[in-house]
Order: sequence, then C-alpha cells, then structure tokens
Amino acid sequence: MLPDEALRVCVIGPGRLGATLVASLRKAGVAVSAVVTSPAVPLDPAADPPRLSLADGVARADVVWITVPDDGIEGVAHDVAAALATPLERPVVAVHSSGLGSLDLLAPLRGRVAGILSLHPLQSFAVPGDEGALRGVPMAVTGDTPADVELGVWLAERLGCRPFALADEAKPLYHLAAAAASNLFVALQSEAGELMAAAAGVPPAAAARLLESLVATTAANVAARGPAQALTGPVARGDVGTVRAHLALLAEQAPRFADTYRSLSLQALHLAAPRLDDDTVRTLRELLDRPEGRL
Repeated sequence: MLPDEALRVCVIGPGRLGATLVASLRKAGVAVSAVVTSPAVPLDPAADPPRLSLADGVARADVVWITVPDDGIEGVAHDVAAALATPLERPVVAVHSSGLGSLDLLAPLRGRVAGILSLHPLQSFAVPGDEGALRGVPMAVTGDTPADVELGVWLAERLGCRPFALADEAKPLYHLAAAAASNLFVALQSEAGELMAAAAGVPPAAAARLLESLVATTAANVAARGPAQALTGPVARGDVGTVRAHLALLAEQAPRFADTYRSLSLQALHLAAPRLDDDTVRTLRELLDRPEGRL
C-alpha cells in the first residue's frame, strides 16, 4: 500500500546527499519530521526541520532514510532497531542510499519494519542542499519485495526522479559503472588539465577553463548520439602516426599518464573498429598493447 500525503520522513546523517534529500523532500511537499546528525551537532527541536536524537527522530517517522557513509549504515540500522517501539505503533519503512551496499546492510531491521529499501540517485552532489538537484535524475530502486519496490518507485517519482528497478546482486557492478562514469571522469580531467597546463604554461585552473568547452561539447555529443558516434580523434580516424607521437610524448611523463592513455585508447579502438580497416585496427592494437612505452 502506498503512503498518503501525510508521510513523515526522518533523515539520518545529512551530509551532501542527506542535505539535498531534505531540501528535495520539502520541495516535493513531503514532511521531513526530523533530521538526525552527529552527536557533535547540538539538538534543536525548534529548528525547521527539527534536529532530534535518533530515538526521537525514529519515533515520529513513517520512513527512516539513512544517508550516512556506507561503513556506518549497518550500525545505524542496529540503533534504529533498538529505538523502535515494540510492538510497532504504525508501519515504518527503512531506506539506505548506498550505491554499492546490499539490502543486507539493513538486516538488523528485517522483521522489525514494514519495508526495506535502497534508493540510490545516479548523480553526484558537489553542493549540498540543492532542492532541485534530484529532479530528472535516474534513481536505482532495490527492495526486499515487489511491494517495497513499488513504494520505492513512488518515493522516487515524488522527488521528481526517474526510478528504475535494480536487483540487489547487481549493485556492485552498477556502482562500478557509476564510479567509472563520474569519479574516474573527474580524475581523467585532472590528468588532461596537468598536460594542458604544461603545454600552455598556465596554472591548472586556467588549463581547466581552456578545456571546458571541449569537455562540455563531448559530453553533450555522448548524451545525444552515444559513445560510438560521439568518438572523434586519432584512434577514431585510424591515425597511427598521431598515436605514435602521443606515446612518444607520454614516455617523458609520469607512467600513470601513459597507462591511462593506453587503456582508454584501447576502449576507443573497440568503438572505432567497425569503421576502420583490419590492418589499421591490428597496428593500433599492437601499438597500444606494447609494455613500458616501447614504440
């Protein structure tokens, strides 16, 4: 059974995601009945929303949404289980937002609550508390039962997200994909910025600005056309001479730069291979597979 408009949510551990969740819930008209933070933050029942102890926060919630770091979720679940009244006065649903962690992180609450859910927005949150940051964002919904998944879809849609079902056993691979798309993309931009800073003789911040338009256009092309059609550059053209020149330059840099270039160029070659002749594909693969930067 889906909740009514009087649903009350207690958010435990509002860091970047939690603060964004609080703002988004309130924007969506969902009551945030309590926020539970670290013991270092003073309690303030008069705040809006109230900052309460875990026991008081759980006592006034229909949904307990845990947004602490992954390593702390199971411990908080134990604390929530201890705080719940026995017998329960009303159905309570427990949610965590780990992209990697399984529903077993909430195992201490099985049999004690009406539903177990994981809701993970496929988004990064560099600025906490942005009430619009979740709108239109895909949200992975994982639940113990079909009814739990149905509730998760309802919550996601209420927040303006685009929910999709994700099997519990698929979460590690899902999280790896997300980390590659976001975290490793940031690391790649850092490497590119270092190379551009050295080439242009400018500080890293200025180098990032020089690359900004190229990066934005590339991301837009990937979104509009897909990776294979968005791919440009020497590998896509089968330009063996340019790839050789790049590898020669990279031999003068820290090894991590060549490692990144080789591995990502091999993936680019996988995308480009259907449009290149077999000899060019073979030459590029042998060139990029060579160890220790030997040309």
